Amino acid sequence: MKKWIKIILIFLILISVLVTINMYLKNKTINNKENKSVSTENVILNEKTEEEILVNSNTETGTNITNSQIEENENNTIGENIVQKETKSNDDDQKDRGYQEDKIKDNDNNAKNNEKNNIVNNNLDDTKEDKNVAENNQSKTNTKKTIVIDPGHQAKGDSSKEPIGPGATETKAKVTTGATGISTKQKESELVLEVSLLLEKALKQQGYNVIMTRTTNNVNISNQERATIANNANADAFIRIHADSYDNSTVNRNINIMPNTK
Repeated sequence: MKKWIKIILIFLILISVLVTINMYLKNKTINNKENKSVSTENVILNEKTEEEILVNSNTETGTNITNSQIEENENNTIGENIVQKETKSNDDDQKDRGYQEDKIKDNDNNAKNNEKNNIVNNNLDDTKEDKNVAENNQSKTNTKKTIVIDPGHQAKGDSSKEPIGPGATETKAKVTTGATGISTKQKESELVLEVSLLLEKALKQQGYNVIMTRTTNNVNISNQERATIANNANADAFIRIHADSYDNSTVNRNINIMPNTK
């Protein structure tokens, strides 16, 4: 009996020891797990804290950087605005200077052109004035000059005689019909009358006093009578128009105009 009690006690003691060991191990395991969990949590917390600190730091740094960039951008913007304003101001100044220079240049050109125009106009005025003075003087001079034009011959000749000159005893026919054109068959009296009428017009335009001995072909005026017309008019020049002919083609003839020397 005692033996069995002893065995039972030993068995209980062993069970108690085992239970105690088991409980100890369990508690240790639990504590380790708890410690590990706490450590892990601490690590996680530490990591989170570090991350938050890093994030916060980065955020603050980023904020600071951002603020600095914003401030720098604002400064740059202000500087650009100032530069743009200065550039615009310089451009405006240059435009104003260019406009003023162009205006001054235009004024100079206008002044030069006006001066040239004035010179030209003055020269033209002087030329016109000189021309007018010359024409007036010429007109005044010419109005004092009397020219008698005698278209030679007439439609019908007058074969009666008259002296060939003042006090001469030699005589000739008073006036002849003149020559006739070989190809045109035109009479000399007709041709010279046409020429004389053109000369009369030209001389009158120059201011001369012109007297014609005849203006038609149907007249009978002797050579002596024609000279008397010029003498009575106290002519400065007596112009006789002729278109002479001669049988010998080797002979040349000319007509002389003798001014009045009185």
